[in-house]
Amino acid sequence: MSRRRGEDETRLASRLADELREAPSGLHVVGPPGVAVPDGWPQPCKDVYTELDGASLYAETLELAAAAEVVADGDRWKFGRWDGDDLWFDRRGQVWRFDPGLEAAVLDGTGLDRWLAGAIDAVALLFDGEGEYFDAAFDEDGELAVETQERMARAQLRRDPKAPAPRWRLAQVLAGHDQVAAARDELEQVVAYAPAFPWAWLDLARLSESLGELEGARDEAMAAAEAAAGGDFAGYFWAQAARLCARAGDEPGRVRAAAAAVKASPDLVRDHVTGARAQLVEGDLDSVRGLLDLARAVAPRDLEVLATAGELDKARALAALAPRVVAQADGDDDDEDDDDDDDDEDDGAPRLDS
Repeated sequence: MSRRRGEDETRLASRLADELREAPSGLHVVGPPGVAVPDGWPQPCKDVYTELDGASLYAETLELAAAAEVVADGDRWKFGRWDGDDLWFDRRGQVWRFDPGLEAAVLDGTGLDRWLAGAIDAVALLFDGEGEYFDAAFDEDGELAVETQERMARAQLRRDPKAPAPRWRLAQVLAGHDQVAAARDELEQVVAYAPAFPWAWLDLARLSESLGELEGARDEAMAAAEAAAGGDFAGYFWAQAARLCARAGDEPGRVRAAAAAVKASPDLVRDHVTGARAQLVEGDLDSVRGLLDLARAVAPRDLEVLATAGELDKARALAALAPRVVAQADGDDDDEDDDDDDDDEDDGAPRLDS
């Protein structure tokens, strides 16, 4: 890091600390400046902690531990929580945030100072000046409204444009609202800034698949698997690559990806078949199909996979037949009602022998 950059970061950290202390009383609790910071910490983290020794912001939504409570965790330091999700900084000063959906940490900021500025701007969107939640920030179920999620991601990106996770979350929001081109543009920026972020590559592959661009989807899925190599989800990523190779008609690629999937996760096929059978019992046929698509791409001739696929076909046929059976039953009921009506009319009519 250059001297010039370090000075810029110090000024940003100082401005942030001043703004937090000048906020309305009770909105934040900010630690004092001038704390002794461990020598082994990266410079951006030293700059922030020199200005404030921990903080609790916006009704404890965003919490930074005091320097003495920051805990080394492998090659990272755990320093706080955002809405209950753990936060770490690494030896480069980058910020990692636990993602409950992935059950893994994602790279949320390129420097603690920039990340903190963006996080404060994002969380501020949830509160009014007196520290009360904006009702409009949430949906009827009490979850963050889609518009709020988009605004929060953009708030982080304004402060830290190269941060992968906020841009990835923005892409997910856009894709969920059928803004495929915009979502794809965001994901392409993510993988350009962070080529080792496998989830962004995989989402990019899924968008390409949805557009019928199967060769591109295959290449992006392979990039995702290579980025995930050695991680906890490596087998899953290679299975996705095998599936998209199969869809693209690339049998040699499917074979290579399937072998890598089995090497990374020897029980992958068995686990997916077990999961598929459990979902069959629950009647979640879409989940069954998703699990079997991966298992079949890795082991297309496996007898358990083929048997479970047959059960899925039967279940789908029955599901398709069910509406017709219901409709027919409703029609029978109508006929019976008509018969009853006819009988009633006969009973009430004058008889020839009366």
